[in-house]
Amino acid sequence: MAITPDDLVLSVIAAFIGLGVTLPVTYLVVDRLIERNEKKRLEPIEVTAKERLRSKLGVGSLTTLLITLSIDARSSMEERRALAKEVSQLYITKLKAFQSDLEMLLGVYNNVLSVEVEHLTGNIISQIEHLQEDLQYLIEIHPKHATQTHVDHIEHVILTTVQLTKRELDVIGEGNEQIKALEEWLLEQGKKHLHAEPEEPIEVSGKHSLV
Repeated sequence: MAITPDDLVLSVIAAFIGLGVTLPVTYLVVDRLIERNEKKRLEPIEVTAKERLRSKLGVGSLTTLLITLSIDARSSMEERRALAKEVSQLYITKLKAFQSDLEMLLGVYNNVLSVEVEHLTGNIISQIEHLQEDLQYLIEIHPKHATQTHVDHIEHVILTTVQLTKRELDVIGEGNEQIKALEEWLLEQGKKHLHAEPEEPIEVSGKHSLV
């Protein structure tokens, strides 16, 4: 049987149709394989990223510094004595170091950290910056001591930071009873130190005021 021009055209059309179906399927399979291999390659890096975040955020590191700051600020106000400038500056220096470390971890491991972890870490960094401004204000008003409003504000920022830290540790698989106990202690301090008479808002150099 002779092959006609129509037969050739139909063969070419069939070949293109077959190619059109095969290529997308092939690309999909290849993409899945590449994605799976990339995920396996990044798993050890993700583990390292989470371990480094845990070491920075957990008890014995940032949260221990925050609870010490809370106690020092409260004692300073209750004893009506100014927190030494050197002490405030030391807290600022340590907070800046934590901020720098967290920012570095976000930059290095942004391709393996989830959006939620990046968002929580970013919020923690914001609170750390907030505390630095509060401590700088203490240096500026020295030798005056912190007011009730200022100390309440510092404790509120510390509590917020601890709560964000607890959430992040839960997300990266490091639920910690000590963090929960610290949160409960801060909440209890807030209840104990309620004051009925609100003071005037305090303008702090930076991005906020104390109310």
